[in-house]
Amino acid sequence: MKLSSKSTQEAFARSPWLRIGSLAGVSLLLVASLFGVWRAFSMPTKTEHPVAVANYEHTGQFDYLVYLTPNSLYGPALPEEEEETEQEAPPVFFRNIIDKAELDFSYRFESSEPMSSVTNEVVVTAIAENPGMWQKEITILEETHKGGEFRADFPLLPLLDSLETVIYDIEEEIGIRGSHTDFIIRAAVNTTAHTAMGTTIEEYFSHEITAVVQAYTLKLEGSLGHSDTGSREGVGYTEQGWFDYEVYLMPNELYGEVVFRSEGLPAAEPASSSSSPTQPVGPGLVYFRSIIDHIAASFSYQFDCDEPVSNLVEEVEVMAILEDPGTWSKTLTIVPETRKSGVFVVDFPVDLSQFLEVAGALASELNINTLPCPLNIKAQVHTTGDTDSGHIDEVFTHSLATTLGGPTLSFTGGLSRTQPGTIVENRMATVANAWMYRALSLVGLALAVFALLFVLRNSRQAEALVISGMEEEALQAKRKHKGVIVDVCELPATGAKEVVIRIGSLDELVRTADALLKPVLHQAEADKHTYCVIDGAVRYQYISQPEDSGT
Repeated sequence: MKLSSKSTQEAFARSPWLRIGSLAGVSLLLVASLFGVWRAFSMPTKTEHPVAVANYEHTGQFDYLVYLTPNSLYGPALPEEEEETEQEAPPVFFRNIIDKAELDFSYRFESSEPMSSVTNEVVVTAIAENPGMWQKEITILEETHKGGEFRADFPLLPLLDSLETVIYDIEEEIGIRGSHTDFIIRAAVNTTAHTAMGTTIEEYFSHEITAVVQAYTLKLEGSLGHSDTGSREGVGYTEQGWFDYEVYLMPNELYGEVVFRSEGLPAAEPASSSSSPTQPVGPGLVYFRSIIDHIAASFSYQFDCDEPVSNLVEEVEVMAILEDPGTWSKTLTIVPETRKSGVFVVDFPVDLSQFLEVAGALASELNINTLPCPLNIKAQVHTTGDTDSGHIDEVFTHSLATTLGGPTLSFTGGLSRTQPGTIVENRMATVANAWMYRALSLVGLALAVFALLFVLRNSRQAEALVISGMEEEALQAKRKHKGVIVDVCELPATGAKEVVIRIGSLDELVRTADALLKPVLHQAEADKHTYCVIDGAVRYQYISQPEDSGT
């Protein structure tokens, strides 16, 4: 392949600006190619990037009970003998005077070693049967709970109504009717627990009660509570499950407007600051300050990781923060920093009197009005532990907020909070297509160098090339009469009888060719250009030569 061509040299010779522009263009192309080679070869073939190798989750939850003094709003607390009578009432109810009935199942898992995680999968089913004749099982709920304790509740009356509809359809089909129907309500729990030392406990627990439904009565049979014990790899554990019910009666002459409640498992309650009977009210309400006796609260925490965790240490602290944002702040310790491990619960009182006393003392010292005063109850857990993927060191916080000084009290903020986290590891990875980029950059550089050499050589040869008037005329003729002039290597030889008529200009020769409908033959030689039109024995001819050579 020739590096240059005559036409390129002639174009460069005619236009200096074309020559300069070509040089500038290939120079820029060469610079861009060199930059591309530098970038491609400076690009690493391997690089570090973060990869999540383990996932974990903090779960914290507040719970509280507000104990009220006897009041007309929520109803006075019953004397102790009446409360005991209510709890010992037989679980047989007249269906016509039942306004609402609620049933719930609670479960508790405890072990002799601290737990790093506990997961419970509960399935509650209702089994309708006509004893000795037929049986039908229906799933009421399926839920997954984390932690050592949970409660699942559901309405009882709508459940019984739907089951009775199923029973009616079954008995219609089989043509047999029973005098009463038994409903077995069964709760089954699959528990998976991991101890802080890596022991895994997998257990199945089930408990059931029977609801006997007749035309006018509803009766609950069987023990409401049940417990199992066991051990695994030297770790002892206990499982407890129990049903509770609440049956609200419509106003009636037999009982009056009362609520029957099951006793359930006994739970420890804080001692009251007053000798008067108190009545607990659960979270989520607006409480009137004048009838609050005391508040008992708790904070539970669980740390879950998809890898076993060793050396798990949790340092929990509960604080009360009184503040006027931007002006002053006072922190009181409710639960001092305490070391725990695994799933834990800390109980503490919410002493409104103490907080109001502190706010009053600050008002006296600072000579300002501190009420109403925002109060934040903040639980903070510093968790550390080791996994095969790395070390965990994080702080989890959760808080409840309220305002002191008004006639009412309410807590804002969710009771439960979850905070996910990951252990990240930097790993080397091959950069995709790095070698392909390097190869393409070298090809681009080679093409740029080739183009530069081509332009430089043609530029040098164009500087020495002098285009004569003969050559200029030939170029203009090709452009002007592109469809008429035909380039040939050699013209036909002149015959003995052939007449040669010389034409004075190329334009006249072209007009002659148009009139004869003949092409113009063109032969280019070093010292002349010969154009002719052959018409039989007549040759019309025009010869272009340098001026100093003659015609």
